[in-house]
Amino acid sequence: MLALIIDDDIEVMELLSSFLEQNGLDVVKSFTAEDGMKKFQTHHPEVTFLDIMLPDKSGLNLLKEMKKCNKNAPVIMVTGFKDAENVVTAFREGAFDCLLKPFNYEYLKNDILTRLKTSKK
Repeated sequence: MLALIIDDDIEVMELLSSFLEQNGLDVVKSFTAEDGMKKFQTHHPEVTFLDIMLPDKSGLNLLKEMKKCNKNAPVIMVTGFKDAENVVTAFREGAFDCLLKPFNYEYLKNDILTRLKTSKK
């Protein structure tokens, strides 16, 4: 399974990519919305982890663009802010889930990754 991570925080990127690789996923990384969208269109990831706050564009706006390209693409929003309004907006725009920083790796592995693998069968 191929995962795309779009996040401008290098530490978060490395922690999440390491965890995903340890759990059998291949990872493509991007630090900006523009580059992330190019990689989304080129690599067709089976799951995308998308930061809500990117330096060049809102992750929520990028989510809308991704859903126009592939409405069934699982996109998991990542945020360090416990902002209910952004989380609700993300779900309304078709997010698969929302992951809060710092990550709950048990939830990520036992819930999110399990649902992703089940939905791909």
